Amino acid sequence: MISLDWICGQCAFIYAFNKIKPAVIVDKLIEAVVDVLVPGKGAGESNWFWRNLRSLERDSDRISKELDIRGELRNWDSEFPFFHHELIVRYAAGFLASAVAVAAFGQVRSLFSSSKRSRY
Repeated sequence: MISLDWICGQCAFIYAFNKIKPAVIVDKLIEAVVDVLVPGKGAGESNWFWRNLRSLERDSDRISKELDIRGELRNWDSEFPFFHHELIVRYAAGFLASAVAVAAFGQVRSLFSSSKRSRY
């Protein structure tokens, strides 16, 4: 027999899978990875020349790292066309939505369940 929480989880998965915009999420993930991999401000920025020079170096490092990551994603997509990176994002969002929906449904159901409450 199909339970109501299973149906709720499946509906949440389908909705999230279809409504998610993987390109936006991939862009945010790449931005976060680049922030971690490329170092920030360092020493030697005492005057305007060195500040601008460091800023140019940092920006060029960020751009090259982002292009490298996007190139690796393209290589991944060409090597594994059946497991595209945007499909991975869709599945992850669907699984997360399903888990949250089932947990929320369980919490709501436990609030209205009279058989589990103590009668003291």
